[in-house]
Amino acid sequence: MRQQAIDVCQKLVPSEEEELLGAWTMLTPQLANTVKSLPFEESVLLLTDAGLYSCRFDWNMEKVSSFERVELKHITSIKYGTYITSTLSAAQTDEERNVGILISYKAGANDITRVNTRSLSTISSRTDTDLLNGTSIIGQTPQAIQASKGKPAAPVTSVLALKALPARSAVADGNESGLSEMEQVRGICSEVERIVLHGQVLEVGADRPGLVEHGDIISLLEARRSTGLLEQLSHSLKKLVWA
Repeated sequence: MRQQAIDVCQKLVPSEEEELLGAWTMLTPQLANTVKSLPFEESVLLLTDAGLYSCRFDWNMEKVSSFERVELKHITSIKYGTYITSTLSAAQTDEERNVGILISYKAGANDITRVNTRSLSTISSRTDTDLLNGTSIIGQTPQAIQASKGKPAAPVTSVLALKALPARSAVADGNESGLSEMEQVRGICSEVERIVLHGQVLEVGADRPGLVEHGDIISLLEARRSTGLLEQLSHSLKKLVWA
C-alpha cells in the first residue's frame, strides 16, 4: 500500500517539468507548520530538482488528499535527531528509533498547501493547471496572499516536520531500505542538502555552507513535560479495555 501511495503521488503531484529524485513514506503532524499536533499521519515525501512535497494520502480512497510544496531554494536549515511525540510506552520513548527531520524555510509565494476536491487518481494530466482545477488552496503563506494582490511581503520562517516510520515498515525510494530509523533520516537529509546546494550560485572563493545539523527536535525530557494528565488517563483506560 505504501509503494502504491508513492506511485500515485509521484505521478500526479510534481509538475512534468520537475525531475523526481527521491520518494519516502513518513509521518507528519496533523497540522502543517507545526512540530507536534496529534494524531500524526502517514504521508509521502517527494524530492524533485525544484521542490520538496509532503503529500497526505487518503488510504481508503487511494488518492492524494492534500500536499504541501516547499521550493528548494527557500530551505534555510535541516535538522535531524530525536523526535519523541509520546511518552506512554517504552517503544515511544526510545531515542534511537523515534527520530525525525525538521526543515526550516523562508516561505515564498510558491510554498502553499493544496487540498484536493476530487480524486487525483482519475486525472490523466499532471500539469499545474489541471491540478488547480481539482484543488482548492488553503493555508497560503502571507507571501502567496500578498502576491495575489500584487503586494510584496517579507519572508516568514515556516517548518516542515517529518518523523521516521519504524524501520521494518518504511519504504525508501520504492524499496525496503534495511536501514535503521536514524540512518533513514540522515540519508534523506543528505540527499535534500545535496540537491539544494547544487542549485546555489556562490561567489568565487566563497565557502559553501552546510544545511544539515544533528539535534533534538523534541527531546525525551521535553516530551515528558508536555505529556498531559488527560493523555495519560486516556492511555490507561485504553489499556484496561484492551486487557
